[in-house]
Amino acid sequence: MNAVCTPGKREQNKQANRTALLDAARRCFLDLGYEAVTVRDIVRLTDLASGTFYNYFPDKESMFREILELRVDVLNNDLRAVRQQAQSIEAFIRGAYLTFFNTISGEPDFFHLILRNEYAVRSLFRDTVIGEPMRALREDLRDAIRRGVFPDTDVALLAASFYGIAFEIGRVMVETPGYAPEAAAEFATTLLTGGVQAFGSEQKVLNLMLPVKPRNLGLP
Repeated sequence: MNAVCTPGKREQNKQANRTALLDAARRCFLDLGYEAVTVRDIVRLTDLASGTFYNYFPDKESMFREILELRVDVLNNDLRAVRQQAQSIEAFIRGAYLTFFNTISGEPDFFHLILRNEYAVRSLFRDTVIGEPMRALREDLRDAIRRGVFPDTDVALLAASFYGIAFEIGRVMVETPGYAPEAAAEFATTLLTGGVQAFGSEQKVLNLMLPVKPRNLGLP
């Protein structure tokens, strides 16, 4: 007697197939790079028939997006929770960096995947994988300014600085293993905190407001 495939069993099989395809795609994108990967490369790493792929995904871009967004969404939520609870500049900065660098240390392959496919990530997902975390960071910085945690400063420039330091130190951690997340977070915190606090100085604000004196060029 043939075994009956119940709805529950079919759903389990579908989920298993989807997971197998995503795992295979993750390996391909990491080993070959987004541009070089084909659907055939992905399916070849599974036990599935070639046509099965299109039952789950329309193309490789949709797979790449799902692989990135699922993890980035979790990280973004973790970062927001830390930043929104911070009661000081240092706590805001250190908490966010430590969360980020702990993630890299615990899952180096994921960040390596982003670095391996940096051009594709930036060109294909500027508004999602990159854009959403940046929007969230700017929003949290504005909230911190409203709460009096941060001095009033240019949020766009501050967010870009915050993000750039995190990304490039993360690159070093992946490409040169051995850096502890705590040490990386302490370095980044010291670097950025001093700069942010300088904008809270009354003298600094006054200097920014004063007109710039023209240099003496020897002209009448």
